[in-house]
Amino acid sequence: MSLTNILAISESVGINDQRFVGQMVSRNQRISTSEILTVVPFAFEMKPMQYLYYSQNRSLLNSLRIPDKALTQYLNFSATEWVNYIEYQGSMTALQVAACEWQTSSANKNLVLGSLPAISSSAYIVRAGDFCQVGLYSYIATADVQRGSGTTVTIPVHRNLIATLTNPIPAVFLTLGSRTLDRSINVNSQ
Repeated sequence: MSLTNILAISESVGINDQRFVGQMVSRNQRISTSEILTVVPFAFEMKPMQYLYYSQNRSLLNSLRIPDKALTQYLNFSATEWVNYIEYQGSMTALQVAACEWQTSSANKNLVLGSLPAISSSAYIVRAGDFCQVGLYSYIATADVQRGSGTTVTIPVHRNLIATLTNPIPAVFLTLGSRTLDRSINVNSQ
């Protein structure tokens, strides 16, 4: 909870969601790139207000030392004024999202959403920038995706799927969904 407390009093927040990619130039000037999949997809830089003095907030700041880099922590954006960072822009309601499921055919940079609601074929399932949560990990949609007429839709995301799905699981869009993790982002730091 300490990260959420600091987020709530931050005067600025930066989110780095870039993938971990390396480049190498060979002797013949050919560029090679490779990507390392990591469970830490987001780096946050929070600048708290100037009044966060150690002497007055010792227990809060000390609680950050306990999880350190070894334990998973969550940021709950809905408890702060920063919820607009992750606000869902699609057309579905919370009940419609709760009925949807991520399918086992999700792979690479494509999430497959099934059990779609009966809504207009031109309604948006997600808009570019929406956060989609699959299990413990969050992904950002890179394109607007409309309902269409099929039984599933494919949502392109900013990075490869970290954990392979063996069974369909409930869909969560970070401000809508059926889990207690909604409106939160996994921030296990490294």
